[in-house]
This record gives sequence, structure tokens and C-alpha cells, in this order.
Amino acid sequence: MLFTAVSSENGGYFFMKHAVVVVSFGTTFPQAMPAIEGIEQAVERRCGQKVFRAFTSKIVRKRLKERNGIDIPDPHTLFAQLTAQGYDAITCLSTHVIPGVEYEMLLADAAQFPCVRVAKPLLWSESDYDTCVHAVMQSIPPRRDSEALVLMGHGTDHFANAAYCQLERKFRTEGYANVHVGTVEGYPTLESIIPQLQANGTNKIMLMPFMIVAGDHARNDLSGDDADSWKSQLEALGMQTRTVLKGLGEIPAIADKFAGHLETI
Repeated sequence: MLFTAVSSENGGYFFMKHAVVVVSFGTTFPQAMPAIEGIEQAVERRCGQKVFRAFTSKIVRKRLKERNGIDIPDPHTLFAQLTAQGYDAITCLSTHVIPGVEYEMLLADAAQFPCVRVAKPLLWSESDYDTCVHAVMQSIPPRRDSEALVLMGHGTDHFANAAYCQLERKFRTEGYANVHVGTVEGYPTLESIIPQLQANGTNKIMLMPFMIVAGDHARNDLSGDDADSWKSQLEALGMQTRTVLKGLGEIPAIADKFAGHLETI
């Protein structure tokens, strides 16, 4: 618990009871939790206190409670609980990748509590893109000759989806050739990437999620054995694939970048 000294109008001081909340979509995969924990631990190191956890996904919260007996609140509920416990200031870190629908919903929740301030998501400033690009490339195994890296983002119909195209362009300008960024639910799609791979004569592909956790999308849509997974579709075209099942939160430089956003509020 952190108490912050604040000057009052009469020249004295009073102490504000300060909480730090880390809000994530959540995951039901135990193997994926280290990504969320990595970000939370980076925040704790930065602010010097334990953080509170909230998950936005109703389905994830329901499954965790039914299967594991773990009760994780949604952001609105946690903000209300902390306010009732006498916290005067609540700093909220979002682990969303882009400022899309989920992030805007979090802002709407936070706006109902005057004491809550929300930090920016992962991809906000140009320096965020720089950090992510270099951190991803430094975290993967050495690529084989002419091996492409194909990253899977989540995607959205929100205009913030343009961040994925900017991200791919940033890989190019930072000198990383043959890196492609696609999405599950937005643009670019795998279908738009495949012709580029074929035009380059690429037959070796490294797949990796560009998501906070390597959860359901990474283990099923990206690397699952069903015919419609990215791995299966690429292999059906005669390409060799291998997968790096690592969430962004497991990369220390990205976890630290998230924590650094607390200082920009």
C-alpha cells in the first residue's frame, strides 16, 4: 500500500491512499499466465508495491471460478471495492496492445470513478513500436536462411487496427526483412500475407503470436492441428513451419515498456 503526501490549500499536507491496478483480458491457460504475471511484476518493481489484478473477459472469469475456484474481479467491480476501502487514488495499467474497443470500454469504466487514472496501451507512441520490434526480434530463436517471421495479432474492426500495419512497417524500417504481421479478426489477414510469401519464394515460416499471452488464439488459431489454423494452411501449401509459443508479457523489455507507461499518466 502506498501513501502519497499531497499539499492542501491551507499549506499543510494530507496523505492519499494509493492503489495500482493491472487490467488484462485474462486467460484460462495456466501455461499462458506467466505473461500476465511478468507485466504485473514489472509494475510492482516500478512502483514499489503489490498490484491488484482485474480481468475484462467475462468468459475467462467464469471459467476460472468454476474450474479453479479463482475469483478475479472485472475492472468496474475492483474500482468500486477499492474506493469503498478508502483508496483516494487508483492508477490503472491496461495490458491491451492497441487503443481499441476493449481499451475504450476500460476508459468508460474508469470515468465513473474520479480517483482512477488509466495508462496508455502497449502501442501508443513511436518509441513503443521501436521497443516492441527490437524486443520481439531479440526474443526469437535465430532464423534459418530465408525464413520468414509471421506474427499473429488479434485484430479488430476498430480504426485502431491500423496499428498492425504500422507495426509491420516499423519492422521494415528497423532493418528486419521478411517479417509479416497478420490478425485473426482484422486486417492484414493470413490470406493477404500468403501471396507475399509465395512471391518471395519463402518456404520456411516461424510463427509467433503478437498478443499479451500465448493462449487460445496462439494454441489453436495459430498453431493448432485443425485445417483452418495458420500452421495447417501454410503447411498445406508446402511450407515448413515452427512456432514460438511466447506471449508479449513474457518478454522482459515489453513488460518493462508497459510499466513505464505508468509515468506518462
